[in-house]
Amino acid sequence: MDTVDKLSDASNGFSGYHQTHPSRKPDMSLRETSRGTPGGEYLRRFWHPVAYMRELTNVPLKIRALSEDLVVYKDGGGEVGCLFMNCCHRNTSLEFAVVEPNGLRCCYHGRLYAADGTILEIPGETEEFRANCKVRQGAYPTHVDHGVVFIYMGPPERKPVFPACDKFSVPGLKVTEGDRWPVTCNWLQIRENTMDPAHTATLHALPQYRGGKQFSDEFGNFPDLMNWFETPGGNLYMAVRRVGDNLWVRSNECIGPTYSGITSIFETGKNIKRVALPFMTMYLLPVDDTNSMRFYVNHIAPDETMPFEERRKLVNFAQFNDRPYSERQYLPGDCEALEGQGPVNDNKHEHLGGNDRGVAMFRRYIRQGIEDVRNGKDPHGVYFDVKDVPPTLTNDYVCKATDIGGDPSDPEVLKRFTEWLLKDYLASPPIPDLINSNGKERS
Repeated sequence: MDTVDKLSDASNGFSGYHQTHPSRKPDMSLRETSRGTPGGEYLRRFWHPVAYMRELTNVPLKIRALSEDLVVYKDGGGEVGCLFMNCCHRNTSLEFAVVEPNGLRCCYHGRLYAADGTILEIPGETEEFRANCKVRQGAYPTHVDHGVVFIYMGPPERKPVFPACDKFSVPGLKVTEGDRWPVTCNWLQIRENTMDPAHTATLHALPQYRGGKQFSDEFGNFPDLMNWFETPGGNLYMAVRRVGDNLWVRSNECIGPTYSGITSIFETGKNIKRVALPFMTMYLLPVDDTNSMRFYVNHIAPDETMPFEERRKLVNFAQFNDRPYSERQYLPGDCEALEGQGPVNDNKHEHLGGNDRGVAMFRRYIRQGIEDVRNGKDPHGVYFDVKDVPPTLTNDYVCKATDIGGDPSDPEVLKRFTEWLLKDYLASPPIPDLINSNGKERS
């Protein structure tokens, strides 16, 4: 008998001999990040986070993005640049370069580079040599948004606008930079997690079960229904929970391949509301095929009572490997669940169920984007006019269970309710509604 996975082989138990382990050669078609690969070319059509502004000091910052080694710096005039790490003269690393008022000067022979890669000075060479020198240092455009530095690594002629997010326009909210979350696995399995609401009722409830605290207790209630939708911005889930006499519908949206946002992890579903305040906006950087980096910013309400350092500790908990192994085993979180799939998850050995429809949807979305780029098209989520950037749909909606027009214990009723709610969001998006209400949660 061939040693392949078959459910019938496992019917009598102890079937390890007849099942293969995940291979060392997983399917990379959706996961590649390098230039020239289908996945890498797709990712290069979007803006990617690489640093916080606070990290740009009087020396360059060495980074890695989409399998390329780069440096990011802020010159004396405040301009942010991103250059290939190796100097185009003799390949020494610009991580040791000197930050100057108008660019970056290589420490080895003193060539001075502008943010666009232009060579401004070539010490010791003749005027004729300088006039005839056509070389440029590799450079990528940068954009700074609320303390996060982004770069665009794709074809210059197809550079999109930065997709400014509507939630940053909510009155009264303070925005603060977050922390780096390095994760030693492929970017796709991290982003799939955003479309998996089922894990919140298990993984994020473990601290409560074991004497700790992170998310609100109500997250431990397994959703009565989960539904997934394609949206103007990307992909969205809705998870419906019964909380006393209320129904709480938590929505989370993947925006393009690598952006997302969440509402408060302390939401209880006990207060009636149509619109909830944004809590965090998250950005994912595919570092290379087996490493990723997450960046985020906090949205802080003026009446928030929790001290910021306490909130920061709860938000950062188990998002990267900063704890002893014994603690990680006993209280695993997102980092452990994601890295535990291996550097690259071998999907051939998965057995998906109905709760994984969002994961399958997101993979189809990425596959379609890769195919679009391969065929010379612009993928979904790329915009060339700020007016085309759609509103975001991440939200917490809480209503009386008796107000949904049917039996709240009937899955078909709940399914129709989520379909109605999506139409309502599209007709009157949550964040613009919040902005028009002057930043107050709407019931």
